[in-house]
Amino acid sequence: MHKSKSKSKSKKNYVKGWKNEKPNQSEKTIMFNNCGNKCFLGPNKSFPICTKNTCDINKKGVYSAYMRAREFQTIKGTRKYSEIAKKADSILRKI
Repeated sequence: MHKSKSKSKSKKNYVKGWKNEKPNQSEKTIMFNNCGNKCFLGPNKSFPICTKNTCDINKKGVYSAYMRAREFQTIKGTRKYSEIAKKADSILRKI
């Protein structure tokens, strides 16, 4: 008799699909010129949170920026990433 496999109880992937919605490097430059710092949490066009070709904040982008900032915070231990994580957390609570 075979045991049926049950689905693993894992956390839902909230950022699935962000890979296709995030801006590439040239789109980041255009977005920065059109939208300004609104679409970026970090300095120099880093940590984008808006969907490409728009100025609309995307929840997947904000959550992705939060996860990356927390990861870098533990690896590099700099204050910059904790500030980015705090910004992303406050935006997520508002959305």
